[in-house]
Amino acid sequence: MTKHSPAVNLLAGQMAERERLRFKWKEDAGDLLDAHELGLSSVCAMIDRFSGRKFEKQPKGVEGRMSLTAQFLQGVDICETSISEGLYSQAAALLKQQLETIAAIDEYENDTRQDGRTPRIGRGVTQGFGPIYGDLNNIAHVSRHDLARQLVMVEEGETCAPSLTPQYNAEIARFLYGNHVYFIVEVGRQTARLFEEIFGESFSEEEAQWHFLAMTILLREKVIKLPEEVHERFPKIDFEKMCLKPQ
Repeated sequence: MTKHSPAVNLLAGQMAERERLRFKWKEDAGDLLDAHELGLSSVCAMIDRFSGRKFEKQPKGVEGRMSLTAQFLQGVDICETSISEGLYSQAAALLKQQLETIAAIDEYENDTRQDGRTPRIGRGVTQGFGPIYGDLNNIAHVSRHDLARQLVMVEEGETCAPSLTPQYNAEIARFLYGNHVYFIVEVGRQTARLFEEIFGESFSEEEAQWHFLAMTILLREKVIKLPEEVHERFPKIDFEKMCLKPQ
């Protein structure tokens, strides 16, 4: 019988539990999984469509926006995996980075970016996201005892101890995943504006439809909400009853 080292046993056990948690989250996530695919498809299809075009050397601000967008998209898979497989502290740290990347792109777009400084959350496109950033910080650094218990503690009878395998928490997973999808959608809008500046074009009709459907799901799932002035102008819109599937 082959014996494995304690390290191999630990990692094998973690991988098995992460697979179980991904299946559990897939059952609970509902349309948020579709929103993730739609939002990511929209921005990736747009980038693929323009990738073969030649263009002149761009100003520093445009190059900065392009580089940050690429960095954001490179990290989508690891962020989605961390959320879906119960690595919530790690996922929150990655989401903080995603939100900071969106803020940095916005600063480049508005010519306020300063090299070497952490982007300011709560201005421009990240206005109103200060509390979300704070919540992500609390989860990432487990700075609150109640959160730490939720993330790692296991209670069985009279036994209560931290676990070395991930623990499923549907509420935290929904919070993290919903914001992850919204950040992807926001990067899609930023990318559309970037290509509009460079080529005079942005979303195709199909890409715009995917983008809209992703936003509709986020509204229906109450991840985001419309500004009050929109509700006042269109009071009869009920996003919870809107059809989300293309006909």
